[in-house]
Amino acid sequence: MSKNKLKILYISVDQTNWVKENWEYFNSALNKMPNLQVAYVRQGGDIKDIIHQIGFTPDFIFFGDIKKAKTIAVTGLDQVSIPKGVLTIDLQSCPDFFREFVNKNKIDLIFSVYRDAFFHFFPEFAEKFVWLPHHVYTPVFKDYKQPKQIDYLLMGAVSGDLYPLRSKILRTMKRTKGFVYHKHPGYRYFSEKEKKKALIGKNFAREINCSKLFFTDGSKYRYPIAKYFEVAACNTLVVGAGSPELTDLGFVHRKTFIEIDKNNFKDRAKYYLERTKRREEIAYRGYKMVRAHHTTSIRARQFVNLIKRYLGWKEKLHKSSNKPLWMRLYEER
Repeated sequence: MSKNKLKILYISVDQTNWVKENWEYFNSALNKMPNLQVAYVRQGGDIKDIIHQIGFTPDFIFFGDIKKAKTIAVTGLDQVSIPKGVLTIDLQSCPDFFREFVNKNKIDLIFSVYRDAFFHFFPEFAEKFVWLPHHVYTPVFKDYKQPKQIDYLLMGAVSGDLYPLRSKILRTMKRTKGFVYHKHPGYRYFSEKEKKKALIGKNFAREINCSKLFFTDGSKYRYPIAKYFEVAACNTLVVGAGSPELTDLGFVHRKTFIEIDKNNFKDRAKYYLERTKRREEIAYRGYKMVRAHHTTSIRARQFVNLIKRYLGWKEKLHKSSNKPLWMRLYEER
């Protein structure tokens, strides 16, 4: 690696106009960083041909969200000595393909937005794990100063199998005065015309900002999903299922969000709806916490620093240590 510039080959599908554009925002944040050169590749082929086409030899090869990147067939990865990484988000999706991809292509680092679930799904890859939690793009997810006209808001998928708590909240709350539910707009690309009305991007953020409380959970897998970060970033109180991982990310019950379960969600939501000052104080602390620790620009900077640290430590990583790789990489951030 050059002392002055890190060079990354970034292979991923284009998510512009996708239902969620957060990783395109991430790419934009990378583009603003000094001493970094990134080549974005959207098509497959032999890795040596791809490197020849971009015009430089990268220090690191990175695959975006593997669930989408698997549509881009890149061959010869096991034949190059350049360190390689991959991002995984929906851990429960295509686990067999993911294992084969990591092993066949000799992947060095696995960036996962979820920590605890990763060790549950892929314990054999623990030494390759790097924690890269969700992030919020604050030009979109912010306090729009909208009137708080919605008491209780729930948005997104509510499948009983995957989201049992959300499903119960909807069944229980749907006739409650002040409760609003919007179904998921669909995992797809949207036209510019559709984007004007669909509850995605800024429309999604504005609707969140109109609510006093927002219900969510991390599915049956207890993922700290993006909604926790997005809702807090809009200065709305997050009312959601908790976990040790969420606590470590800064979501602390009664301080930055309200933790609920299947038995107490209605009572706790009603309690904080009726106590405006307390609700607004907790929401604001969550808002400040997310902006201080979980913005897209912060996450992009952490991503680059983690890669630099890995490349700098590569020869030392095989020395004995009681700490896993991801902790060693984070120690001197």
